[in-house]
Amino acid sequence: MKHIIKAIGVTIAFGLSFAAGPVLADPFRIIVTETETPLVPNSLLYLAREEGYFDRAGVDVELVPAAQTPMAVAALRSGQGEMANISVDALISLHREGANDVVAIHSSGKTIPYVIAGRKDLTLETMAGSSFGIGRIRSLDHELSSRVLEGHRVNIDTLQLVPLGEPKVRAQALATGRIDATTMSIGSFLAMPERDRFKILVDVTDFFETVPLVTKVDVLRRDTLETRADEVDKVLEALTLAARDYAQSPEKWVEAMERARPDVKFATLSELAKIYQGSWTVNGGLQFGELIYTAKNTQSGVVLKVDGEDTPFRIEVENWANFSPMDRVLTKIGTSDLGDTLDRE
Repeated sequence: MKHIIKAIGVTIAFGLSFAAGPVLADPFRIIVTETETPLVPNSLLYLAREEGYFDRAGVDVELVPAAQTPMAVAALRSGQGEMANISVDALISLHREGANDVVAIHSSGKTIPYVIAGRKDLTLETMAGSSFGIGRIRSLDHELSSRVLEGHRVNIDTLQLVPLGEPKVRAQALATGRIDATTMSIGSFLAMPERDRFKILVDVTDFFETVPLVTKVDVLRRDTLETRADEVDKVLEALTLAARDYAQSPEKWVEAMERARPDVKFATLSELAKIYQGSWTVNGGLQFGELIYTAKNTQSGVVLKVDGEDTPFRIEVENWANFSPMDRVLTKIGTSDLGDTLDRE
């Protein structure tokens, strides 16, 4: 009997000790689709964690890698993360299919820092018949590349499309002669070894002017807005303060990227910092007018099945974007004039 009492006493003491200790909350998991910190403004998600912005905001964030957007979406909807960084096209596709439980609350990749690069002897006029690297058929880069090339009078149907995966792999394929041209970020191009063997066919400014779309957004399930609202606000605050720091002092981004990507030359990072200085989402990245433009230009083929018939329809921005969390954060920290201009009308 004494042994039983002693065992119970130990158990109670352990229970009291455990109860008295700190309760560790589950980390706020953000699903990302790059395997390393990208050389684009979307690096914000990675640097906010590595440079302590999330810690200073008081939120424990874990980055969860997924191979590509479809896997990120599946992981988010199955509860393997609280937030995911996906393309606007993928988000609208979810709503088209009736999955309206996912909404966008932020964007760290509002602008499109992409170029189309190719062999030195290639021109837009002579591209017919050449091989063109893409992530996968109907992926975001495939869609954007097609629009830009068609805008420059290149018939996409005359190209040999080669699915290769992420931009780094496409850059390697270009460097080794497996393909003739591809779309990649300006950062990936500048980081290519012996890049003087290649040339930019469509530069960053030209690319964005042809398709001025919001490309990637940070999304979460609607229930997360209720169950983890405080953490959502802290995540958004951290991302916004990081963006403002990098817009105000580009050298801070260079220093952070030197730690994250020691494989990239300082000169390349410095050049990129200048290009990106006005591109940081200092007010959250989700601006109504830009989202309206994006929606209009990404839903041309959207249809809804009604009684077995395909019926064209449009998904309104208010259905797939929620401005409330970012507005709460901006009420707390104020707005900034260093990047995206706040727009709610």
